Amino acid sequence: MRIVLLVLVLVLPLLATPATAQPRPVPVIYDSDLDVDDASTLAYLCVQHQRHRIDLRAVTVADNGFGVPGRTRQHALSVLAECGLPDVPVAEGAEPGVHPAPASAVRDMETVLTAALGDAGRTPPPATLTAAQLIRRTLAEAPGEVTVLATGPLSNLARAVPPGSPAARKIGEVHVMGGAISVPGNLFGEALPGFDNSQELNVWLDPVSARQVFCSLPVVLTPLDATDQVPIRQAYVDRIGAEGTTASAGIVHRIMTHPVLRDGIALGIFYWWDALAAVAAFGDPGVVTGVRPVRLDVVQDGPQSGRTRPDARGAEVIAASGADPGRFEEVFLAGLNGSR
Repeated sequence: MRIVLLVLVLVLPLLATPATAQPRPVPVIYDSDLDVDDASTLAYLCVQHQRHRIDLRAVTVADNGFGVPGRTRQHALSVLAECGLPDVPVAEGAEPGVHPAPASAVRDMETVLTAALGDAGRTPPPATLTAAQLIRRTLAEAPGEVTVLATGPLSNLARAVPPGSPAARKIGEVHVMGGAISVPGNLFGEALPGFDNSQELNVWLDPVSARQVFCSLPVVLTPLDATDQVPIRQAYVDRIGAEGTTASAGIVHRIMTHPVLRDGIALGIFYWWDALAAVAAFGDPGVVTGVRPVRLDVVQDGPQSGRTRPDARGAEVIAASGADPGRFEEVFLAGLNGSR
């Protein structure tokens, strides 16, 4: 009898102890201009949401980047629907930028996405919220801090969370693909006249909003210094096609094998810009290297307008200076397939 009582005394507290709660996936807002690499990044985020690694609460698109107004929202809805997440809210912002994206590139991005997503002729339902309104609502309703991934001009975020806004307290980090700190910029075509190509395109599109976000929110930057190390290689695109097992992987493969992209990949002009920022934020921080605090200013005017210039009086951000391309490729494909 004593032995039975002793066993009960030892075992009952263990039975009463609740199981360790699983960590809550981090709430995420994805803001972009929804061109080809943004669409590929959204496909990756869908799998991360479905595997409960993130909680994708909102997608917002800017119409002052490389997307066509109206079509950006439709493309986001198309990606979400194909990936099995039709209920994630999507809103677009019509905030004016400062420098327009090259018109020829905007046309090319639209051609690629319409073909890859098969959404020609589709029209999104009437919007009930602007991008800024959806960002503010999502921040207000989220349990705890929200991580924002921003891979386009920062116009929507700047409008949603102006300096001094109490909504800023709900943002844990803003992971930004943008800027060029110690490397040349990536302006091209119609964007070049009048500028010295020290600028990265996302920041150049709206340097006013970029400076505001850098100064008022906790920014983690994936600049060209890092993304220049992860070119899109045809052999890797072929591997995604051969080894991809999800709808998300299929979307990425269709985008990257469109003739416009295939030709650009052969010329070495396309990189995994936005995907690298997403994987560093939610998949494996080790895909970027040389991460350290740096103070930056965003030049507003003149031939360097949009440059992210080191400045001791500038805003402090956390920035990467390099990347591990092999590690990125492994983690991105595994993430698309849901195994990581």
